[in-house]
Amino acid sequence: MTVSERAQVASYEVAEIIALTSKSHVLAESVILPACQKMVKVMLGDKAEQEISKIPLSNNIIQRRIIDLPDNIEQSVMAKLKNCQFALQINESTDISNHAQLTAFVRFINEGVQFLCCKSLPSTTKGQDVFDILTTYLKKHGLS
Repeated sequence: MTVSERAQVASYEVAEIIALTSKSHVLAESVILPACQKMVKVMLGDKAEQEISKIPLSNNIIQRRIIDLPDNIEQSVMAKLKNCQFALQINESTDISNHAQLTAFVRFINEGVQFLCCKSLPSTTKGQDVFDILTTYLKKHGLS
């Protein structure tokens, strides 16, 4: 893997941390990068500090990475679904604006539960409505 590719991966890793903590996107550029630079310089020297500086962590880049993350996660879950056995768990609930939401999870053998999707339900929450929405979603991703 090239330095540029590793820098991109590191940028996505930082974006994921920021997204999970619900902190400001500028945190990467204003706090995380300077802290990493100081730590790496002290522990590994000037050359390593220069390498760390190559990681793209601007506010706009972190924002784009956070937007990209769900698509990437969805693609990896779909790839896993195509290649292993799983159980599907679905739940219908009503959000605070009184709209019905369908959430779906998959349980992989020996791997635990993974969020699959959240879809709005039409005006009714009949079994057929749930089936149709879930079937459409799975077919869109090449699953039956």
